[in-house]
Amino acid sequence: MQLSSIRLLGYVALVLCFCSTSATQETKTSATITIEVKAVTGGVVAGAKVKFQAQGELETNTRVTDPAGNLLIELEPANYDLIVTSPGLEPLKRQFTVIAGENQQINLVLGFPGCPPETCIVDIVPPESTTESSPVQTQNVNIASIELFSRLKTGNKKKHGAFKEFRETQDRRILPATKFDITCEVTGELGLTTSDFLLWTSIDFLVAPVMQVDDKMDINEIASIAGWGQLAEMHDFRGVPIYALSAGETRRVAIRNLDLGRVLTSFPVGNAGNLWPWLLRIGIHIQNRAGKQIATAERTVPVWPNTIRRPTH
Repeated sequence: MQLSSIRLLGYVALVLCFCSTSATQETKTSATITIEVKAVTGGVVAGAKVKFQAQGELETNTRVTDPAGNLLIELEPANYDLIVTSPGLEPLKRQFTVIAGENQQINLVLGFPGCPPETCIVDIVPPESTTESSPVQTQNVNIASIELFSRLKTGNKKKHGAFKEFRETQDRRILPATKFDITCEVTGELGLTTSDFLLWTSIDFLVAPVMQVDDKMDINEIASIAGWGQLAEMHDFRGVPIYALSAGETRRVAIRNLDLGRVLTSFPVGNAGNLWPWLLRIGIHIQNRAGKQIATAERTVPVWPNTIRRPTH
């Protein structure tokens, strides 16, 4: 009887051990997902919020990318919706499937505000390698004819037209308007290999005291008084894709609805030093699919303040 009891206990222990091992193996169904988030300019995006949600489920899981733009997460097998957000960049939504035990690397690229993800997201791929026996494929693009457009008043009517300067009125309105569009011509030079490109803008300002500058000066005289300083309030970084541009082809590209109003609110009448953003400098940049900038051009536009801003003493 004692021997039978020992055998029975041994059998029970063996069964429990087997069940425990099987249960452990059954729970190992998750997979490690590695996420890398970059901006369309090629830089990493630290602090981006990445939200995971299994399709058909209400529960969500939100993580944040580290200083290198990466995050690791363990997920159970399912089809997932992934949403990535970061200030100043266009949100991105992506779907992916997690298979038990199959780890994944997912590389994501965020575009600029105002562009749908399907048009602004550019895959960052390494450039094709070349050898001495292979001709080097150049990607030369020229930018020209940068113009500003807004709603101009002609009599009792308004029409969309080009302008060359901003002027502040006595009631502190801006003529022709605070919102404006930019257009430019992009030409593929000889030797250009037909490819896709991204055009994006940057805006910065020359700030100087009102007492030091007047509207009798030209742009070069104003620029000699103070240095350029970019203002954090101007967040109008816009991206426009240019698809299949080829050698000898010219495209007219428009960047719409830039807003100067948010910047000018930082310069109320009577501010310390009577500072004013006298010149607005528009930078037009073009990069290829590898994220390399291949062309740049600038246009400088004066912003004339009203005499109400001049010191009275």
